[in-house]
Amino acid sequence: ALDAKMALLSTSTEYAAFADVDVVVEAVFESLELKREIFGELAKATRPDALLCTNTSTLDVDAIAAAAHGREDRVVGMHFFSPANVMPLLENVRCSTSSADSIATVMALGKKLKK
Repeated sequence: ALDAKMALLSTSTEYAAFADVDVVVEAVFESLELKREIFGELAKATRPDALLCTNTSTLDVDAIAAAAHGREDRVVGMHFFSPANVMPLLENVRCSTSSADSIATVMALGKKLKK
């Protein structure tokens, strides 16, 4: 069962690999500058309907969303408490620009992940 789940995962160091994803959860260290850079790139590399989520626990999600030029409605905070594979807690953070659909989708995803 674990092997089947692991086979569903893929990795890449190129933003182009995100072109067809439904959801991106960014989880780099807590640097607003770095996260804004990443969200600017993700906004260009992903489909217009893809959700762009940040795992930040301390930074202003609105400031991160502002870097996703034209995609701010698809940005949401999804803070997985550590260790994520053990802790059942997931904090979903609405941006001032997050759409209702974006919020509903991350809430449903959290339930599917048993969070």
